[in-house]
Amino acid sequence: MLDLDIKEYLSQAGIRRIHELDTALIETFGQDEGEKHIERMTKLYDQSENRLIYGAEDTPYLHRQQELVDYLNQSLQMSLLAASYYDRIFFKRVLEYLVRYDSYLAGDLLDIGCGNGILTCFLALCHPEMTVAGLDLSQNAILAAEELAARLAVHNVHFYAPPYAGGLQQKCCDTLFSCRTVHENVQWRALCEEPDPMSLPVEEQTKRHSAYAKELAARIKPGGYLISVERYEEDNAYAGLCCALERAGLCPVRGTHMQFSCKNGDNTATFQAMVFQKTGAVWREGNV
Repeated sequence: MLDLDIKEYLSQAGIRRIHELDTALIETFGQDEGEKHIERMTKLYDQSENRLIYGAEDTPYLHRQQELVDYLNQSLQMSLLAASYYDRIFFKRVLEYLVRYDSYLAGDLLDIGCGNGILTCFLALCHPEMTVAGLDLSQNAILAAEELAARLAVHNVHFYAPPYAGGLQQKCCDTLFSCRTVHENVQWRALCEEPDPMSLPVEEQTKRHSAYAKELAARIKPGGYLISVERYEEDNAYAGLCCALERAGLCPVRGTHMQFSCKNGDNTATFQAMVFQKTGAVWREGNV
């Protein structure tokens, strides 16, 4: 891996320390436009929270925050402001993890749920010999990621959004990087119907994570790796995810698990990171 300094990279990418997002929006866009952004973001955050708590009728769980995501990524400038406030320390921790376990990065790499491309571009810069792709549901995020890659002069990375991903969605990769994608892809019930979904037994959690675990495994070549970073406590929910991944043929690599906590906006969040290898041994009902 190239000797890239993480702090220097984040600074070059446009990630900086922001104490108050509202203040940064007004400083960047001016009083009138800044206040309009604040008002709109507040409404979208409230809508997103309401959908998670009470459900959203026919809106799939995966898309319940889509309007907010699209708004935050309407331009690279806006995307970097939001990422600086919510994710600056998170990005630093994840990049430190990726550097530590760099030996599992090889061949074709797909960053699923790449967002604005901050992590994707770092991986591509560190491995100019690799072909790197980023996939995200938000077309706005993809446009921001492409602009970021151009700004950083990253030439071995390409970004895609469905349904214009060509054969990428069916193509298997050597390394799959999945960062904060599981919660949006597991079919949780609305919180008002299930006050504490994380307290469910491990077997029930495994069933809930099963479909997405199989989808992740299907994207990886035999012998390839999944690098997973997810927002979980080390509890039954995370145990269920790991169990579902194992049953899908993804074996955890000993010694690669790491837990870290960091400020996420006004709150503190806990994350679990681990490397899994696709062994091909798929669990079937009745296996001991």
